[in-house]
Amino acid sequence: MIAESPPSSGGFFYFPTTIGKDHLFRETMKALEFWREDEPMRRGVDKRPMLRRFQSIGFYLLDACIDPVDKLLPRERRESFFRQTPRLVNDVLEADPFRILIIKASIFNPVNIALADAGLRNRVLNTGPVPFPSHGNQPIYRSTLRLAISKAHLLS
Repeated sequence: MIAESPPSSGGFFYFPTTIGKDHLFRETMKALEFWREDEPMRRGVDKRPMLRRFQSIGFYLLDACIDPVDKLLPRERRESFFRQTPRLVNDVLEADPFRILIIKASIFNPVNIALADAGLRNRVLNTGPVPFPSHGNQPIYRSTLRLAISKAHLLS
């Protein structure tokens, strides 16, 4: 999975406990049925067991930008992303994933193009943006992730 960046809120996906605003982590775990869909995920939840399960089934998350960009102006955000695209492509090549899911509309096209230029187009599961799981997009995110997982198993 490739997402935009860690959030400025401090709710980094791989931190051991939740801060209460862990949208991507929470909705990913719900989509994978590691957390009940009808159960809220509050501050202080130990994420480590779910992260181990996430990793054990072959999943991991890379961020297009190392530092948070969610509070930057749109132009600064794009510049940060384009400066870090070569590093992202190198990280993906080094990880050598079987399948790739790009999360967030703002990065879908540039990441997809950069991965295609690196010869990885056939590994990208989504043909369009997967919305970030906040602001009402949670159900769409969960269903899209589940569909991508099904598609990945069909293509493996």
